[in-house]
Amino acid sequence: FESRTMFELAFIAVLLAAAVYIYLTLRKNGFFVTIEPSVTTTPKNLDKPLTVYYKYHLGPYQNVMQIIGQAKQLLASSPTSATYFGIYYDNPEVTDVHFLQSAVGVVFGSDGKDLHEEKYAKDLVENGFEKLVLPKVERAVQAVQPSTGGFASFLALIWFTYSTIRKYISDNKLEVTYAVEFYSDKDIHVIFPLDNANEFLVKDYQTIDQLESEAAKKRFDSSEEDSESEPEGTEEPEQEEESEK
Repeated sequence: FESRTMFELAFIAVLLAAAVYIYLTLRKNGFFVTIEPSVTTTPKNLDKPLTVYYKYHLGPYQNVMQIIGQAKQLLASSPTSATYFGIYYDNPEVTDVHFLQSAVGVVFGSDGKDLHEEKYAKDLVENGFEKLVLPKVERAVQAVQPSTGGFASFLALIWFTYSTIRKYISDNKLEVTYAVEFYSDKDIHVIFPLDNANEFLVKDYQTIDQLESEAAKKRFDSSEEDSESEPEGTEEPEQEEESEK
């Protein structure tokens, strides 16, 4: 009886330890934490001009992690810890997933001073990244979420953090456009600039009307090609019938 009781107590202790571990792990990824959006005049990273290297992306936002992964590989040997970023131009709740636009990459310099050696800039350019200088932002909505950089952190970001931020924006009747995210080893900063927003547009950015028009043209061209490639199988049988007569 005593051995059975000891086993049950040990089993309960293991379950409690596992539950605490899962709870703490989820907290580190942004779950079970209080997100407190606010309007700030010193937004993280954007309180001074930033030099970034980016790639433009069209399509589902979850696919941009491939670009961040590529940037991480290129900066892996840099002695300076890197901060990565994403500019998200569209609200996925109202925009077709195929038309979601973003610009994603790495922060390379701040206030005119490079954070990494020049050779890394050359590597980024050779691998398709483009240089852009983001303006200083005087006023923005900002929120911060814990993160380990893993998939769970982005689930918390999508499911909880953004809903909290959007409620704050709605309750305070603020007008925002694009979201800017900064990723470090410990957290994710989400920032909605309230000024200079148009200066965050990259050269490849298009309006929804332009994207829809381009998509319609591609569909039309594709249907034309399909119709031209269809075989004409009606004339030869008639000729065969006439020769038999």
